[in-house]
Parts: sequence; structure tokens; C-alpha cells
Amino acid sequence: MIIAGRHEVQAALDSPTAPETVFLAASAHGPAIEAIRATASRRQVKVQMLEPALFRRRFGEDAQGVAARAGAFAYADLETLLAGLPPTGPVILLALHQVEDPRNLGAIVRTAEVAGVAGLLIPKHRAAGMTGGALRTAQGAAAWLPVARVTNLAQALETLKGKGFWVFGLEAGVPTRYDQASYPDRLVLVAGGEDAGLGRLVADRCDQLVAIPVRGRTSSLNVSVSTAVVLFEILRQQGFPGTPPKIS
Repeated sequence: MIIAGRHEVQAALDSPTAPETVFLAASAHGPAIEAIRATASRRQVKVQMLEPALFRRRFGEDAQGVAARAGAFAYADLETLLAGLPPTGPVILLALHQVEDPRNLGAIVRTAEVAGVAGLLIPKHRAAGMTGGALRTAQGAAAWLPVARVTNLAQALETLKGKGFWVFGLEAGVPTRYDQASYPDRLVLVAGGEDAGLGRLVADRCDQLVAIPVRGRTSSLNVSVSTAVVLFEILRQQGFPGTPPKIS
């Protein structure tokens, strides 16, 4: 798998599983490039220099002069993810149903990691995976957020409910506003795909459905934006537990 971009490659080098090779355009310079060189040297990752024209042909115009070749994305096992969660205290998990655009997936991964989400569940089929495009949009956050692929999302939600999690679904048009719901300490937030929404089977597994009110002619927000809105409302209600937040 190819990872492109300065933030993305640096995050890959900082992650537990470093990439195999880093590619640098000969014209790439600056503090970020020097940091990548230093980390690659420390992690004993091969660095290959390429002429700028060749680099652009191989990795595109938007790679910022830096790319890396890594193994396939390492998905988490759901049972292992659950076993690593703290037994008490606030825990937020996020689940996505048929989100098919890798850029939306990557944006959600970044938001979830910033919000301190403990893990993300995505379906194995009819949904975007952690491809190079998703990783690029995630801006390095995928290195720190466990992502589990499940065969049947509805069944996975039942498993989580059996372990004490409440399931909240984000669905346009339902009567309860997202900021009127009371969110428990241990919950799963489920967001639906760009066109399909939650779907009946997933919606039926939710303990409560919530919606974001809209005022314009467009019927809904992008799924990555709506997920961010609700996640940070949950954190607000929980009092932003854990490490004191950084103010960005």
C-alpha cells in the first residue's frame, strides 16, 4: 500500500509498524522532510531519492514530495479491541454502515481519533476500507485509532449491547434532536452511508435514534461532518473525560 503526504508518512513512521520504504523527491526540503529522514533513520527504514518528474509520475502532484510503501492496513480484531477497553468509565465506540467514499471514511477516522474514540467498526462488504485515499484524508490519525472490520454490523452491535454498551444511531428525520438525548458513559454511535442511511436492520439495533436539525434546502450534512457534530456533543455531556483537552 502506498502512503503519500508529509503528515501521513511521518505518522506511519511513528506508528508501531513502520513502512518498508520512504520515497523522497530530490526537490523536497524543509523541517518536515528532515524530521522524516531522521525518523526513517532511527527506525531503519530505507529512504529512496527520486528525480522530481519521476516522483510526480509515480505518486502524483499532491504527495508533497514524500511517499512510503507499507504493508496492508492492519485491522483490529473486534474481540481484541473490546478486551483492551477499560472496564469502567466513559468509552465511546463508533460504527459506520455502508460509508463508501474513502475520503469520508478518512475524515471520520481523523475526527474520531481527535475525539478520543476507542475504536471504529466498519463492514467488510459494501463499504470503504482503509485504502491509501482514506489514510491520506485521515492525516495520520489512522495510526492511533483501532479499526475493526466486521462481517455483519447488526450482529456486532448486538454483541456490544451484550457487553453493556448503549447504541445510538444518527438518522435524518427522526423526532429526537442529537442535543436533546442523554448519552451514557459507554456507548456506540452509528452513522449511515452517504445514500443508504442506517438501513432497517442496523436502525432496529439502536436503542435511540437522533437527528441533526437543518434549516437550508439541503436535506442533510455530509456524514463526516454530522458524525463530528454528535461526537463532540457526547463529549460535552460527558464533561470531556480523561486527559485535559487541547484547545485547537
